[in-house]
Amino acid sequence: MQKNFVAFFLFLILFGAIPVSCDIICLDTCGCGDNPPPPSFTIKDFEASDFLVGQTFNPDFYYPKEDLYKLIEVSDYEFLSQAENPIQGTGLVQVATACSPAPNQSSESITVIKITAKKQIGISLGSDIAIGSDISGYFLVSNYPSNSAETISDYLKGKPKIYLGDGLFLKWNSPLVENQELVFDLEIGLSNGKVFVFEDEKMKLLK
Repeated sequence: MQKNFVAFFLFLILFGAIPVSCDIICLDTCGCGDNPPPPSFTIKDFEASDFLVGQTFNPDFYYPKEDLYKLIEVSDYEFLSQAENPIQGTGLVQVATACSPAPNQSSESITVIKITAKKQIGISLGSDIAIGSDISGYFLVSNYPSNSAETISDYLKGKPKIYLGDGLFLKWNSPLVENQELVFDLEIGLSNGKVFVFEDEKMKLLK
């Protein structure tokens, strides 16, 4: 009888029915133990691509400006520390108590996102954007394609860093007088002085 009671008591502890102080037993790998933070990384390179919401991208087609993004992602990086954060416990205990580790974050923040027109852009009747103009103010940026996008200037005020698996989603945010192919150079600058430039990027947008 006593063995059955002990087994039942342990069963309740494992499934959280009975709260247990960390001083008695520590099964919470994120809250009790001395767990080092995930290692940060330094960005070595980016890559640019086209991202289309809900469709397969075709470079020959024109798309609504709400659906087409220029996506910038980390393509090469190096961890600054090889510290590990092992999960304590085995079997059922490990599954029941392990929490999700924090994502890896870049050591550098993004300080510059500059977009320069390589082709004239008609934004209203009788008003064009000339070649060589800084058109960064005509774009919105977010870490995921959503309605929470903000202007590039506002985004940079927060000294943003990059998490592994995230990217910069850039979309055009101004009316056009006709269907147009935007052609531009894109510059990304980091707080450590590194600069990455993507030349002659294109976005085909519907009016």
